[in-house]
Amino acid sequence: MEACSQILTSRMTDSLGRIIIFRAYEESYYEGIKEMYDLFEPKGVEAGLPPANDEIRHKWLDMMVSSFFNIVAIHKDFVIGHAALDTLVEKCSPEYLIFIKKEFRHCGIGTRLSEIIKKVAKDVGCKRVWLNVRTGNAIAIKVFKKVGFRFVGGIDIQREMELAIERPKTKRP
Repeated sequence: MEACSQILTSRMTDSLGRIIIFRAYEESYYEGIKEMYDLFEPKGVEAGLPPANDEIRHKWLDMMVSSFFNIVAIHKDFVIGHAALDTLVEKCSPEYLIFIKKEFRHCGIGTRLSEIIKKVAKDVGCKRVWLNVRTGNAIAIKVFKKVGFRFVGGIDIQREMELAIERPKTKRP
């Protein structure tokens, strides 16, 4: 994952004209991510959302930044988005998590974070990436489908989506 950190720094201008910087997580971003999750709503209503209890949420965040591959989205020195791949549990098929501050949604940031994660997953040899999304979260589903995720399994309040990672074809001599 160290090599991926080198290629990650990128920038975009979102649909509202704001400059957004994407970087691999560093410890200096911890307080910004913590603040983003502390203010995130709703919390803990269902699986996949930050836990409602402060102590549990902070332990959840500590585990994520120490064990997952993390990317932050930054605007004017503030963390406004976070994405993570859980490569500790299943390197070939990691879970993907993404959160964007409410006032920065619907501007292309989630799509860009998902595209970066897709590239990172491919670069480290993942075969697939999966996530859970609330069935009613049409915006997130649209973003995930745009970068190649497809539904797997049955229909319920939460749905699993999967992104198959295409491996580069090797030429035979």
